[in-house]
Amino acid sequence: MPRERPNRRRAITILATAVAGAFIAPTRPRADFVGEYVWQGTAMGADATIHLSGIRPGEARAAVEMVVAEIGRLESALSLFRADSEICRLNREGRLPAAQSELRRALALGLAVAETTNGLFDPTVQALWEAYVDWFTADPDAGALPEEELAVARAAVDWRRVHLADGLVEIGQGQRITLNGLGQGYVTDRVAALLRARGLRHVLVDLGEQLAIGPRADGQAWRVARTDGDTIRLTEGALATSAGAGCPFGANGLAHHLFDPRTGLSARHWRHLTVYNRSAAVADALSTAFYAAPADEIAALVARVPETHVWATDLDGSAHHWGWPPSAGLML
Repeated sequence: MPRERPNRRRAITILATAVAGAFIAPTRPRADFVGEYVWQGTAMGADATIHLSGIRPGEARAAVEMVVAEIGRLESALSLFRADSEICRLNREGRLPAAQSELRRALALGLAVAETTNGLFDPTVQALWEAYVDWFTADPDAGALPEEELAVARAAVDWRRVHLADGLVEIGQGQRITLNGLGQGYVTDRVAALLRARGLRHVLVDLGEQLAIGPRADGQAWRVARTDGDTIRLTEGALATSAGAGCPFGANGLAHHLFDPRTGLSARHWRHLTVYNRSAAVADALSTAFYAAPADEIAALVARVPETHVWATDLDGSAHHWGWPPSAGLML
């Protein structure tokens, strides 16, 4: 069994709320009523919400049924919590000669972000996660992870040892893959693509990361509250936030789940960090990567990724931002 406890940023798992009765809408609306509908459920180990604006009840229910089915399909490839998923098989066997396209696409994106960020994002950090979870599960009051155990885990962390070719996915000796750092965003992008293809243009998808497909039907932007910061008005594109406090290890919170892959230690630069990008998966991965970087490194990296904007609050409570001016779909 994979040794990973549930948290906001875990790889894909879906506990789908029944679609029937999952809408917040006017009582017994007419079939031709056009309004705003909200589906609320649980997806990827976190509360999930899809806001549908300017849509009829039957169209809204059909759209959500499609979304729930799509999340279930993606789970079969990406979930660390299903022993029969492709990512779990890859971690057990070390190679998959004919992997599904979803695993290959998600992993290829992760490797591309790893290269762009000089390894600040690394999908092979699962060994670090397992080492920390095992250490603090055995004794929640334990001190820091011993250097020798940290060294063993770090030896398995290197995105450059992952090999993709045609349908083949292969990882290095002793490596395990996690897509925690971009999984929620990847599924958000896929869900949004399906809704766009269905002709919907006034939607906010929130599966842990927020992605807007146009404004509300009345033209108003979606308002997304940012922790320790201003509300962001979003009409197109995605936001992703990382915070170490979201998943601390041990009774004293000596470590958390957002590692600097270069040291194996929990990152200690920021309280919260939010990234905007047109892609929720890219925003998700960059928020993971940038959380482990100091301010000057973030500034250099943001310049390499078009239409990316970053807000961060440091440990002293000071606000920082990079990537101005904002994009067309983003307003403060």
